[in-house]
Amino acid sequence: MRRALRVQWLPLLAAVAIAAIVLSFTTRQFGSTYNIYVILQTAGVDAVIGLSQMLVLAIGDMSLAVGGIAGLVTVVVGNLFQVQHWPVGLAILGGVIAGPLCGLLNGAIIAKTGLSAFIVTLATGTAFTGVAYGITSSLPYSTVPSVLVNLGQGRYSFIPYLLAITVVTAVIMAVGLHWLPSGRALLAMGGNREAAVLSGLSRQRATLIAHTLSGLLAGVAAVMYIGVLGTATPATGTDWLIISFAVPIVGGTALVGGEAPAFGCLAAAVVLASINDVLIVLNISTYAVEMAEGLLIFAAVLAGRLGQAAQRSGNQYGRGDGKAPVAGQEPGQKPLGSVGAR
Repeated sequence: MRRALRVQWLPLLAAVAIAAIVLSFTTRQFGSTYNIYVILQTAGVDAVIGLSQMLVLAIGDMSLAVGGIAGLVTVVVGNLFQVQHWPVGLAILGGVIAGPLCGLLNGAIIAKTGLSAFIVTLATGTAFTGVAYGITSSLPYSTVPSVLVNLGQGRYSFIPYLLAITVVTAVIMAVGLHWLPSGRALLAMGGNREAAVLSGLSRQRATLIAHTLSGLLAGVAAVMYIGVLGTATPATGTDWLIISFAVPIVGGTALVGGEAPAFGCLAAAVVLASINDVLIVLNISTYAVEMAEGLLIFAAVLAGRLGQAAQRSGNQYGRGDGKAPVAGQEPGQKPLGSVGAR
């Protein structure tokens, strides 16, 4: 039970699955192949957006510049392809490279100045959006690479092609964070910053890595979104703020850092996209979508608190006396000799 409380998205996923089964029998539209494709297409993009935010949350920071970076990347891709007439591959690569460069700028400012990530990314995100609108004069690029359109809108039955990018990205993030030394260092920095620094880990290095990778994933999400829309608009990312936090938080990412379940983000994106679709199918006001997302964030944070409380309770129960065990002593073992006297 305690383990289930810590995995916030499991009850939500189960509830959505049950609701989906019921709706598939009562509403033909919901269970159609095309509708499931739309849900997975939305979830595919939202999951990558959430992973971008998750990396920064993992070290105890946050980024309000995810949407701004995405908007700038979108404009770079559109400009390089339509105006500069670059080859498709180079135009996409140039746009994707712009993402980590923006993230690196954020990380460098935060690491060198010690300013709050909230303030820095709020300022830079707004600046990135302004640059994107300035380059395009607020007009979208209507000519985009056909390969992106095929990727963003293509499907096999009810499975969108772009979902492959999402799954691969989630696998890379999961493996990197839990198996690579730099990934484990990010989680250690978020779990206990003081202990991590005392053990020799660099806070500045962790900040640079987290924000740079966050910018990279924001760029990937932007390229995917170009394919979904079939156009490169500077407005990309302006409404990504809530979803960038909702996906990782509902997926089990700790706001204080130290926990970053990549597959939790994937499941949470499916949950949120399904809820959005259900509200549309039931002809409920679209304003209810934002309210539902806000309530889900609150519920996820509350579930995380309950899970932490359950874990602490379990640890105390396992020790028996509620006291921390002596170094080298197993939990629940009674102190012996001089060790107990201490």
